[in-house]
Amino acid sequence: MKAGWEIKTLNQIAENLDNKRVPITKLARTEGQYPYYGASGIVDYVASYIFEGDTLLISEDGANLLARSTPIAFPATGRYWVNNHAHIIKFDNLITQRFVELFFESIPLDDYITGAAQPKLNQKALNSIPIPVPPLSEQQRIVSILDQAFESIAKARANAEQNLKNARALFESHLQSVFTQRGEEWEVKTLSEVCEIKPPKNEAKKILNNSDLVSFAPMEDLGINQKYLNTIKQRALEDVAGSYTYFAEGDVLLAKITPCFENGKLGIAKNLTNGIGFGSSEYIVFRPNKSLSNEFLYYFLSRKYFIEEGAQRMSGAVGHKRVSKEFIESYKIAFPSIDKQIELIKKTDALANESQRLEALYQRKIACLDDLKKSLLQQAFAGEL
Repeated sequence: MKAGWEIKTLNQIAENLDNKRVPITKLARTEGQYPYYGASGIVDYVASYIFEGDTLLISEDGANLLARSTPIAFPATGRYWVNNHAHIIKFDNLITQRFVELFFESIPLDDYITGAAQPKLNQKALNSIPIPVPPLSEQQRIVSILDQAFESIAKARANAEQNLKNARALFESHLQSVFTQRGEEWEVKTLSEVCEIKPPKNEAKKILNNSDLVSFAPMEDLGINQKYLNTIKQRALEDVAGSYTYFAEGDVLLAKITPCFENGKLGIAKNLTNGIGFGSSEYIVFRPNKSLSNEFLYYFLSRKYFIEEGAQRMSGAVGHKRVSKEFIESYKIAFPSIDKQIELIKKTDALANESQRLEALYQRKIACLDDLKKSLLQQAFAGEL
């Protein structure tokens, strides 16, 4: 540890105000004049607190703490209510308060959380956490550097996130224009008129023996913004022909269940073992006829507009909703000649590759910025900033 620094526990440098609670009515929480804080926002609990001034609130809810990647501690000023799922810590000095808040961002809390069914960061465990405490002037220097750096990181991260959205929006705009700015020679038909939907399983049994291997693709193998189905799994035909969905080389697979459908899980079957595949019962399988390219159909189904329409026509219990068979079969697709489809596919492929390159670039930038923040915190509390 750096010279001049001490190791102290939280109760040595701050006062815990958890025991100073008073009852509060639901009406006072929802319509009272003071803001109301819970472990993760405004929540409905009976045992609450009212305090005034600058304090640090720390969530007691272990599951909530472990799920967070952002600060688990946050300052509260003024007069406010706090429920009994948050610890209230009072410091003599606001610099030390901010220093400790930043420290809590830098450490994992797994070792201090107790309870399996209802994990908690209780007061005893909180007070036992060792905190490196430098002189006040050093605290102020560290807080100043980190706050300035984090402000710049936040701006850079916001820019990268916006650029990521822009890259996706640009491709989606192109995709939508392909199917709306069509010429007079384009045909308009329903999907059931240009595709065989759910080809029969007996096709596989006619060309393969029960012991022959076929590709096997569970739902996790079907990608998002991934043109081709990527699976290396194999099973014997007799093991999958009963309850799984059948498809063959070149068929287009679309997830029909929530949230996979809304997420755009979709792909073209390719490089299948013996040209045959089986997979999730939640797949819709399309086999386009000679007038429609499977790649053209893939891009048509991947549009945000189609997915949003389908999501509105889902039915079933919460968590198990599926896009309706009627919606799929009656949905209309416009398409030009095969030659024109191939031309449009080439242009769309090129833009898709560029969009994916940009998305990967911005995702790497975001990851690097997150790593930079973690590195700065580690250096700060090791006395190396």
